[in-house]
Amino acid sequence: YLSWVARAALCVPFFVQTAWAQSLGLDSALATALAQHPDLRATVLEREAAEGATQQAGAWLNPELSTLMEDTRQATRTTTIQLNQPFELGGKRAARISAAQAAQGQADLDVVSRRAQIRSQLMAAFHGAAVAQERVRLSDELGRLSTQAREAASKRVMAGKVSPVEALKAQVAEAQALSASTVAQSDWRGAVAQLRLALGDPSVKFDRVEADLERMPSVGAWEPLAQRLEASPAIARAQQEINRRQALSDLERARRMPDLTVSLGAKRDQQLGRDQAIVGLSLVLPLFDRNQGAILEASRREDKARVELEAVRASVEAQATQALAQLGSALAQAQTLRDKVLPAARQAFAASTKGYELGKFGFLDVLDAQRTLFEAETLALSAAAQAYQADARLLELLGEPTPTKD
Repeated sequence: YLSWVARAALCVPFFVQTAWAQSLGLDSALATALAQHPDLRATVLEREAAEGATQQAGAWLNPELSTLMEDTRQATRTTTIQLNQPFELGGKRAARISAAQAAQGQADLDVVSRRAQIRSQLMAAFHGAAVAQERVRLSDELGRLSTQAREAASKRVMAGKVSPVEALKAQVAEAQALSASTVAQSDWRGAVAQLRLALGDPSVKFDRVEADLERMPSVGAWEPLAQRLEASPAIARAQQEINRRQALSDLERARRMPDLTVSLGAKRDQQLGRDQAIVGLSLVLPLFDRNQGAILEASRREDKARVELEAVRASVEAQATQALAQLGSALAQAQTLRDKVLPAARQAFAASTKGYELGKFGFLDVLDAQRTLFEAETLALSAAAQAYQADARLLELLGEPTPTKD
C-alpha cells in the first residue's frame, strides 16, 4: 500500500482522468481568484475612487460672477458686474490634500488586505477540496477491500472452513464502507462548492484538483513572529487610519481661519454716463463659530484610532500565535503518522490479510487491522487539513510569508 501522500498524486478510480475531465491546479486557481473575485474588484474600484477624491482635493475654489441692476428705467439705470474670487487661508488646501492622500493610502492597504484574504480563503478551500478528494479515494479503496473481504469470506463459508457468521460480519463491514463512501462524496461536493465560492467565478469548470499533499506548510516561514507582525495588513491599515485621522485633525484646525474673498468689477451709471471700478475684500468674522466642535471631534477620533491600533495589534498577535501553534502541532502529528503509525498499520493489515488466507487469523483480526489502517490514513488527512488551514489563517493575518531557502 502506498502512503496517502504518494497516492494523492496518482490517478484514482473515483476521479478518472479522461479526455473530457478537467483538473484545477493551485496556481491557476490563485490567478483566477485574484483576477475575477468580485470582492477584490470592488476594493480596487474603491481605490480608484479614492484617487479621484485626491484629485478633487487639490482643486482651487471657483470664482463667482455676479451682476446687479438698479432701477428698471434705462435713463437712470445702474448696472454692476462683479467677479468674486475666494482664497483659502490657513493651509486648508494643503491639509485637504494630505487628508485625501491618507485616505488613498488606506484604500491601497485595503487592496493589499483583501488580496491576502482572498489568497487565504482560496488556499484553505483548495486544500480542503484536495483533502476531501483524497478521502473519497480512501473510502473507495476501503469499499473495494471490503468487497474483496466479503467475497473471500463467502468462499470460505461455502468451503466449510469458517462459520457463516463471518460472512455476515463481512457484509456489515461492506455496508459500512459504502456508507462512508457516500459521506465522503457528499463532503467532496461541499468542498467543491466552497472552492467555487473562493474562486469568485462560478463558471470555472473542473472535475478534480491537482494537489501535492506531500508539500506541507512550513513553520519557519512565519518566524520570528514579532517581525512578521509588522507586515500584517490589519496592523498596517490601523496605522494608516491614525495618519488619516491626523490629517483630518489638521484640516479641521486649518478651517478655523476664515477665507478671504476678493471682488473686482465695474459699475455703469447711465444717468451720469460714466463707469466706475469696484474693488472689494470680504472676510468672515469668527466670533461665534470657530470650528471648536469639529476640532474636538477630529481629535477624539484620532485618539480612538490610536487605541484601536493597540487592540488590533494585540488581536493579530494572539490569533497568529494560536495559528502558528496549531500549524506546528498539525505538522508534528502528520509527521508521526507518516513515519511511524502508517507503516506499522500497513504492515499489520498485510500480515493479517495473509494470515487469514492461510487460516491463521480470524476475520475479526482482518477487520480490526483494516479499520486501524484507514483510521490512521484519515487522521493523517485531518492533520494535513489542519496544517493547511492554519497556514492559510497566518497568510490572512500576516500577509505573504518569507520565502524559505532550500
